[in-house]
Amino acid sequence: MRLTVLAPFALSFLAAASLAASSRDQEILAEAQLAQFDFRSGNYAAATPLVQKLEVAVAESTNNAKLWEALGNAYMSQQGATLTAQPDMPKVIAIGERARDAYARSLALAPDNMLVRASHGMAQMVTALLKGDGPGITAGVDEMNAAARQAPQTIGVRLTRAFTIIHLPPAMRDTDAVIGDLEYIMRAAPGGRPEDVLRLMLGDVHAEMGNLKTAREEYLQVSGASAFALDQVKSRLADLEKGAVSPASIAQVRAGTGSGCAMCHAPGSDKPEAGK
Repeated sequence: MRLTVLAPFALSFLAAASLAASSRDQEILAEAQLAQFDFRSGNYAAATPLVQKLEVAVAESTNNAKLWEALGNAYMSQQGATLTAQPDMPKVIAIGERARDAYARSLALAPDNMLVRASHGMAQMVTALLKGDGPGITAGVDEMNAAARQAPQTIGVRLTRAFTIIHLPPAMRDTDAVIGDLEYIMRAAPGGRPEDVLRLMLGDVHAEMGNLKTAREEYLQVSGASAFALDQVKSRLADLEKGAVSPASIAQVRAGTGSGCAMCHAPGSDKPEAGK
């Protein structure tokens, strides 16, 4: 009799504890999202406290796929922040490996999440690239491609692939995939600063491949909503008069895809009437 009474009580207690944990997890995820916005607006110091908070969270809620995904994202932000200073490459690689492992834990719990699959491929490719691991690079690219085939209309998947494989030398990457991804993302972009930066990056890909006429057409569509993109375009148009765009200027913009998120995500517009 006592067991009969205690069993429902125990179950209700466990259910209440589960709901409380779920509620706290949701709070942490919301806080993580705000911290990522802060990071993307240029506060690189936000990455490490976020990592620390999420490491505690996943230790307490080991079966929450979203928390593991958020931790993977936080590690990637931490890696980007680390690269803005004089980088300690073993540390940078170790952070990338932790990101890859966090995404793997998330995938084990939610294998149909293609954004996490693309993110796992991203972390795999970046880590392998830093280690000079050719097969590892290929494995990461293959995983991002698989995610894009499964979820071709998911902007996050396409953006993850584009902003990752664009760093590969042209001879090693699928340039058509980069162009297709950037064009797809741009069609969904809200205009303003993000579209300016995407146009700049797309023009750079065409310039890199020797398609200078197409590159110029993309550059000329930069509106000025991003002063950074407009300044870059001015230098590129001057370069085109001499015959080619400076590889160093292309690399400068691409470096921002890991840590210079403010070039797209800073609030407002550098030219409010741009894009109207």
